[in-house]
Amino acid sequence: MKTSIKLGSLLLGLILAGFIWAQEEETRDQSGEVPEEVAESVSETFAEDAQEQASDPEPEEQTANDAGEADPQAGDEASEAAADSEEAAAAQQPEAAEATQEAAETFTFQGHPIFSPETAELVYRPLVDYLNDALPYRFNLELSPDYHRYWLSTRRGENPHLVLEEPHLTAYRMEQYDYSPLVRASQPITYSLLTSMDNADASVRDFVGQRVSTMPAPSLGYLILASWFDNPMQQPIIQSNAGSWLDAVEIVFSQEADAAVVPHNLVSRYVNMANALTSQEFPGVTIAASPDVPADIQEEIQAALLALHEDQEHFVALNELDIDQFIEARPAEYEGLEEWLSLVYSIL
Repeated sequence: MKTSIKLGSLLLGLILAGFIWAQEEETRDQSGEVPEEVAESVSETFAEDAQEQASDPEPEEQTANDAGEADPQAGDEASEAAADSEEAAAAQQPEAAEATQEAAETFTFQGHPIFSPETAELVYRPLVDYLNDALPYRFNLELSPDYHRYWLSTRRGENPHLVLEEPHLTAYRMEQYDYSPLVRASQPITYSLLTSMDNADASVRDFVGQRVSTMPAPSLGYLILASWFDNPMQQPIIQSNAGSWLDAVEIVFSQEADAAVVPHNLVSRYVNMANALTSQEFPGVTIAASPDVPADIQEEIQAALLALHEDQEHFVALNELDIDQFIEARPAEYEGLEEWLSLVYSIL
């Protein structure tokens, strides 16, 4: 009995103690108090976090530093971009000036149309190539298909920078367009009236009413032929359909003409033909420059042409033209030669 009472009392005490402990736990929870073990665990966790934060830079400071570093870099990039733009603009100006200068230093070279266009390309191209090789400028070959269009463009003032032509046309350009003669062929020009050996004893008057082959006006050969027959009632039958002076001779051989007017360099080749008459001498074929070519460049071109006969590498340039060498052309040699054009044209 006593034992039961003791056990009951002990049980009641345990129940009361448990109830009291539960209330204390609830009271601690409401008051924010933490059990000692939990508090120690939490303290250790806070201590470790504090140590980690102390060893690492603060995020806010790092962000501020990053922002501070980004701004100067962006400024440097902007400055570099602006500098590159300025350099590009500055580079474009010399390039534009160089392009303009290059365009200004490109010159056209035109030879008189005493050949077909295909043959003219072969004859004049070596000379143009020589100028391109010898001088720091660009020379472009320009060809005219025939004398009609050649003379028409000359009358219209469509003048190339450089021309190679007969002296009376050079004189016309000097008079009308202020051209400057640079060089001429060393051998003077003459024209002769060639006929078959059957007419070896014939005089020029014997060809009145006869067929004479020549190149068309304003070639010097045509004008000379016109000067030999000053009586308008006593004229030969002028056939001016030859495409070259060589064609004019071949027309005689084909018996389509009785005589032909040819330049001096062809006369010696046809020993089987009779020379009825030879003209006066004229300055050799001439290279002249327009006033659009600067004076200092004209001097360079002249010097290069005067030295051409010494250049064995470009021997073909003179050989194709059938010229021994170029010599200096003097303006006084061309005075009055443009008057020959008045034999056919009423412009002078």
